[in-house]
Amino acid sequence: MFKLISLLAIGATASAVAQNPGSRQTREFVQAAGQSDQFEMLESKTALTQSTDPQVRSFAQQMIKDHSDTSRTLDQATQSSGLMPPPKGISADQAAFLGALQSLRGRDFDRAYFRHQALAHRSALTVEQAYAASGDNPSLRRAAASAVPIISSHLAMAEQMQSKFGS
Repeated sequence: MFKLISLLAIGATASAVAQNPGSRQTREFVQAAGQSDQFEMLESKTALTQSTDPQVRSFAQQMIKDHSDTSRTLDQATQSSGLMPPPKGISADQAAFLGALQSLRGRDFDRAYFRHQALAHRSALTVEQAYAASGDNPSLRRAAASAVPIISSHLAMAEQMQSKFGS
């Protein structure tokens, strides 16, 4: 189900970003940050349905909560800047990762989930740090800066769990 939703959302993402006002840097940041939040939440919702490990499930619940919050902050920053909020979709690459994850079960699922989460958070951290440092929209710079410590914490947690569960 998540895969179908994800694939449908990809088309909407491309057309909405093309119509969004703001600089190219800002549009690309909004799209990347929005997709990152959505991807991490979709993978975590998958973890809640497919993993029986309490640590995996706890991590997934934390990801859903925190990325709902960062997504809401991003939405508010775009709206206060007169920009369109990010479309609720993921990239084609993220959809492929999600599809591959959904085909796994048990310990294989848990290992892949943490590997994906570590990769996703590394990428998200790079995007957020770059925009926080040199973005051209003050409201979005603040949103990016507020996301950096959250994503840094998630990355550390994902890497710790990846070590524990094996890669």
